[in-house]
Amino acid sequence: MDSMQGRVIRARTSFYDVEQADRILRCTLRGRVKRERRSEEGKQIYADPVAVGDEVIFRPIDDEAGVIEEILPRRTKFSRRYPGKREDIEQIVVANADQVVAVISTRLPDPNFRFLDRFLILAETGEMGAVVCLNKMDLIGKKRRRRLRSILIAYEQLGCRVIYTSIKEPQSIDTLRQVLKDKFSVIVGASGVGKSSLLNAVQPGLGLRVGEVGPKTEKGRHTTTLVELFHLEFGGEVADTPGIREVGLWGVDTENLDLYFPEMEPYLGTCKYNDCVHLHEPGCAVIEAVDAGKISPVRYQSYVALRTGKDGEG
Repeated sequence: MDSMQGRVIRARTSFYDVEQADRILRCTLRGRVKRERRSEEGKQIYADPVAVGDEVIFRPIDDEAGVIEEILPRRTKFSRRYPGKREDIEQIVVANADQVVAVISTRLPDPNFRFLDRFLILAETGEMGAVVCLNKMDLIGKKRRRRLRSILIAYEQLGCRVIYTSIKEPQSIDTLRQVLKDKFSVIVGASGVGKSSLLNAVQPGLGLRVGEVGPKTEKGRHTTTLVELFHLEFGGEVADTPGIREVGLWGVDTENLDLYFPEMEPYLGTCKYNDCVHLHEPGCAVIEAVDAGKISPVRYQSYVALRTGKDGEG
């Protein structure tokens, strides 16, 4: 059979569901392509060389199976460092997405702004837009709502769209639909923040598995076990991802981490010392801006945690 072009909508170890027109074929990856995506020494450099969202050239074997012969160049990618001991393996979570929707929750689990900032850095590195979604708004009162909104103003000032959602507030789900409409979006967040529940509310019938958050640890149980692309009836596509417990930065110049925090830009080069890394140096213009309320202390704390590696994430 002749080769044809399709898109990967599901990826399991060594098997990939490729969509072409109105059919889906279960494909494997040709050995030559596997070898091309290893280092010159033959070492593994990708957790998986194929990602959901990849456009591929494949050759059908029959009506149900095929072989991927080529992975076409990616427009964008959302990658992280593969969790584990080796720090030189890239995990491409999704390829060719238009935007990242980073979900955090008000409670169960509490909002993790360090995770959020990592997601935004990876979105920028992968050349995607970013939307911040604060979910489970129904679990908090007016006072906490005001506090969280005051923190998220800093993200709006960076140019991020910020939305507030709850599966119990239909209007907020309409807002999420507008965000997703006619785009290819990847939904990311820690376990338990409610990604799958939101998608089930956005399009009833997706039937994504939903789990409860553990009352003792306040951490969610993994219910999404693989990355999967879904078509939305109102236009667009969305990739649901497993809850992320580690957000290791990939493709990021950690020695110049301040460049990934745009609010620091006006103060760079104005510190007392030319080699200032904005941690504790006297005469640091960035620290002075934080103290003056010109830079969000929450964002600055994320910078410090990333710069020092003291948040348990590398």
